[in-house]
Amino acid sequence: MATSADVLQFYPTPAALARHAWSLFESREFIRVLEPSAGTGDLADPGRAELAGMRQAAIDCVEYDIERHAVLREKGYRVVGHDFLALRDGAIYSHIIMNPPFASGAAHVLHAWKILYHGEIVAVINAETLDNPCTRERQQLARLVADHGRVEYHDAAFLSPETQRKSAVRIALVWLNKQAASATDVLGDLLADLRRDRASAEDWAQAGDTGEAQALMLPERFIENVVLAFDASVEAAKTMILAEARFKNYRALVGKTMAEANGEAGRGVDQRDSAYVINRLNEAYGELKDRAWTAILRSTDVTSRLSSAAQKRLEAQFEDIKQMAFTESNIRGFICGLVAKQGEIQVDMACDVFDEIMRYHSDNRAYYMGWRSNDRHRTLAMRIKTTRFVLPGFQYWPFGSGLAWESRRRLADIDKVFAMLDGKLTPEVGLADLFEHHQRALANGERLQASYFDVRYYKGRGTIHFFPRSKTLVDRLNRLVGRERAWLPEDAEQAHPDFWAQYEAAEKMTKTVNAAIVERQRGHYHNLLWMAEHGQDDDRARAMELLGEAITEAVGAHGFEPETLLEANPARPRLTASR
Repeated sequence: MATSADVLQFYPTPAALARHAWSLFESREFIRVLEPSAGTGDLADPGRAELAGMRQAAIDCVEYDIERHAVLREKGYRVVGHDFLALRDGAIYSHIIMNPPFASGAAHVLHAWKILYHGEIVAVINAETLDNPCTRERQQLARLVADHGRVEYHDAAFLSPETQRKSAVRIALVWLNKQAASATDVLGDLLADLRRDRASAEDWAQAGDTGEAQALMLPERFIENVVLAFDASVEAAKTMILAEARFKNYRALVGKTMAEANGEAGRGVDQRDSAYVINRLNEAYGELKDRAWTAILRSTDVTSRLSSAAQKRLEAQFEDIKQMAFTESNIRGFICGLVAKQGEIQVDMACDVFDEIMRYHSDNRAYYMGWRSNDRHRTLAMRIKTTRFVLPGFQYWPFGSGLAWESRRRLADIDKVFAMLDGKLTPEVGLADLFEHHQRALANGERLQASYFDVRYYKGRGTIHFFPRSKTLVDRLNRLVGRERAWLPEDAEQAHPDFWAQYEAAEKMTKTVNAAIVERQRGHYHNLLWMAEHGQDDDRARAMELLGEAITEAVGAHGFEPETLLEANPARPRLTASR
């Protein structure tokens, strides 16, 4: 049976061959290097020593198998995509080093040549590709090698003891040199430019009139629009930077300024050579990718589904995200990744809102004894009260301009989670909308109704009292967070019926629990609940022990046997080994 390595033609480059491949580069002025079939980085690895002393230099990787992306990132490489043949522009690279799949080596090398602006390519390919030029692609590659490079052959490169996947294949090590700093590129064709200068005003006017019409022809869908705008910006940046380099060359032909002639102007960076152009392209390309990926992350389709905390967690990964080439396939891959992690993201969002409600007001909490599988540990667990909870810190901006931005964000987070629990994307009447359109009524203390809560606002204190309209949704939130934090069993049938009885009685028991906590609080400077979450190891362990004692006392006072609550459900059948 074929393995994934067979299907993907994954043959890691032996270390000796990788080092030799790097030695073939004639220019050691590495600006940015691309490894377009990176695997786990075996071919790229020798380059880290080469680039170690170059502050701005970096190695970018493309790898089809996304399971290997984590390994590449751990090694410090930037993963810019998964499909090299979909990469449209390589002008930011000074060097490309590659070990493409042997079956498609010609196509990969030709694509590398196509996208490279100025620099060198070293490629490990099957010798058969050049020995038997039976296809148009192979013939084209053979001509390219003859005109712009050289080749050397190795018979046993993949048979050395260090080789991970051995093969007797004979390989060709191809070196290509693409020079863009020619009279028709960076230097420009002076006579041709002068002829173009005579273009009529009518021609320029006609060219200028196309802008609005072209804009109207753009596809309506968001991803395609942003990619088109990004690609157009990259092309415009290249045109601008090349024009600037040409200008500097033409200016040098005109002569020096008086200050330069007198040696008073100082010596700056040579802004006419290819290295300068590639560095400028790198700067422009990086800034455009930052803008483009920010547009995706801040798009309504993404932000409408994430709470502010979930958005911040996503944006914390932005440095990795923005290294990806900005292509439709990478964008859709990113969105698919969000969809694949949707369950995890939703649980995190639910926990964020749960903690927001629990954090500020002790009266928002009801307590019960938590479930812990495989031990007899007594845990103080919490659930949100289904009758009412109170949140502080909601202030209106002066002059009637509505709630402060942070206050609107907090309300939107609550709406997103409760809509999620209700199986919807958004509520029909959101909390933030209520406070925006009914400021006077709320400021006067009226109780108003949103989709999931009745609310009453106390302007002087800046507090909102929330009255859940659906106890079922609050219970869903409590159970979701409870399972995530191991306060509740994953399978409801695991627990004894008395466990669920005390869970349902939590709001009735809370007064007793609070009294038991106060009794144990004596002699402790910090609040026990705070210590259990934020204290040092010893203090935290002691606080949790005391809270466990408090909930044990409280459930006993309400007629429950604490030991029974932690027992498995006696009615549930047990699996036994067959004889």
